[in-house]
Amino acid sequence: MSKKQQILESALQLFAEKGIEATSIQHITQEAGISKGAFYLSFPSKESLIKEIIDSFMKGFVADIDRVVNSSKKPGEKLRLYFLAHLALLDKHADFAKIYAQEPMHALNEEILEKLIHYDAWIDRSLLSLLDELYGEPLQERRYDLLISIKGFVRIYSQLVLFHPYPHDIEKIAELLVEKTHVLAAYSKTAYLTEEMVELPMPGPEEVTTAEKLLSVIHEMLEEEQHPPLIAESISLLAEELQKETPRRAILHGLQANIYDYAPAKWLSYLLKKYEQKKSPDI
Repeated sequence: MSKKQQILESALQLFAEKGIEATSIQHITQEAGISKGAFYLSFPSKESLIKEIIDSFMKGFVADIDRVVNSSKKPGEKLRLYFLAHLALLDKHADFAKIYAQEPMHALNEEILEKLIHYDAWIDRSLLSLLDELYGEPLQERRYDLLISIKGFVRIYSQLVLFHPYPHDIEKIAELLVEKTHVLAAYSKTAYLTEEMVELPMPGPEEVTTAEKLLSVIHEMLEEEQHPPLIAESISLLAEELQKETPRRAILHGLQANIYDYAPAKWLSYLLKKYEQKKSPDI
């Protein structure tokens, strides 16, 4: 395990136990068994460490939700998988989920808060797209109220799974949440929230996918860890193709298929798909 990964894992554990505000860099270095100098070689500050943890966690989650919403499955099944993705994440990343659920917002600096808000907005836009696919025009006036209700359900059941120490059936919870969503969509008649009131942030600069952005992500991936031969070759070929004046859509699509199921390339695959979508059909 690299020093950087040691620091990230130690920090996650301590943040979950003590909270972000109460955890110092010294706590982290002691837990990781490294010097402060080694810490600062990997991260210039505690805030930069927190941002990396958030980026790593939320990018994977955004990519997972995007795959569900844009899959070829039936809309009702997509909704079940949407809820299941939230709940399954709690098992896989319980330490981070506890931090996210418990940490007072005033303990986070403005830049980190903005990151969380933008990632949350990404997920909200995906959910709105799914609700439009499921319920269509009849829901239009009430879509934001249903969005907020769903987010409330997810948060409450997530806290139940995280903080109540007995076995939970997340498949059953996902089915229950689908049922509640259908009931609200069918029988709730009153609308309160409007698009202006909700004000989902529009994509910021870091969300706009360019060839340069993709090359930066590829460079980080190749620098930070070893990959299986087929994956490493595919990523290298992607870099070569993206440096061409007119990258070829068929080549990009084929290389994306090679890395699609490789977990460390999840965010790269997501960005590559967004890049392909915004390009004209003849690239």
